[in-house]
Amino acid sequence: MLVPLVTDQPASILVVEDSPINQRQLQQLLSKQGYSVTVANHGKEALSLMERLRPDLLLLDVVMPEMDGLSLCRLLKDDPATREIPVIFISSLDHTADKLSGFAAGGVDYITKPFHPAEVMARISTHLHLRMLQRQLAENNRQLAEEKRKSEALLLNVLPAQVARELMERGSCTPQYFPEVSVGFVDIVHFTDIAALLPPELLISELNILFTAFDRIVEAHHCERMKTIGDAYLFVTGIPEPRADHSRLAALVALEMIDYLKGRNQSATQQWQVRIGLHSGPVVGGIVGTKKYLYDIFGDTVNIAARLQGMSRPMRINVSADFCRGLEEAFVFSCSQDVEMKGKGLQATRFLDGRRE
Repeated sequence: MLVPLVTDQPASILVVEDSPINQRQLQQLLSKQGYSVTVANHGKEALSLMERLRPDLLLLDVVMPEMDGLSLCRLLKDDPATREIPVIFISSLDHTADKLSGFAAGGVDYITKPFHPAEVMARISTHLHLRMLQRQLAENNRQLAEEKRKSEALLLNVLPAQVARELMERGSCTPQYFPEVSVGFVDIVHFTDIAALLPPELLISELNILFTAFDRIVEAHHCERMKTIGDAYLFVTGIPEPRADHSRLAALVALEMIDYLKGRNQSATQQWQVRIGLHSGPVVGGIVGTKKYLYDIFGDTVNIAARLQGMSRPMRINVSADFCRGLEEAFVFSCSQDVEMKGKGLQATRFLDGRRE
């Protein structure tokens, strides 16, 4: 929601005029209308004042000692800090060429002397109103940019970076087939029983601490957290950008999660243990939903990783034979054992015990 630009301060006007008579006349006229007025005798004095004063408008004579009005206007327009301040020239030079020079220097209007008070006030009012609209537009643009930044940051928090960029650029995301990724399922042991004994605030706080730590580990190894389902945590490597070392990274993530919990359990009041299952294979990835975006993965690989987790033991990492392939030299695995897996028959599984020295 855009917030309107509101100010209770009177508009400030800097009058740059070397004639004392004109100075007094303009100062009285403008002050009577409620404006805050500052007077300078020539361009150099005005330039010095601009170092601490940022008026809403300049009323500028052309012919002056020290520095003329055209030179001052050019300097102000070259400075990004003063470029947007409107300059109205007020001069006795009334030839067309003089007026064109004023506009070329950056002036927004040109009043000839002797001036009519009503004309001066009308033109000042018009340009101050335009200046206010410009500021409002700039503020609206700033707020829109900030809202866009927040929206993009939110998408990056819930979607993989590449997927979020595609969604922001195209408004949609094409589902993809990934022939080789590693999927990790993490489940908290006896969570339901423990949850029944904890106050809701403490329970959610504990989950937040655990999952935040898991997120850090996953991100550090170039993996993606897909989602959490209650106390279950699903991560994947090799999405959305394929990686040849996806299984190695998933193994490191799982081992660091176990190490984190072991370290935390030494001092934390509430003890937690997890079971982890890892499997490698093909998946399909894509965005589900049109209002609440969720990037999800589908396929038998996800189901097998979930079943491996279900057959794992507390603080152990159960992996498939497909996952172990190519990792023997870098990691320590238990002996293979065949287990009956629902819908898959006998499957060879092993426990990942650690890294080789």
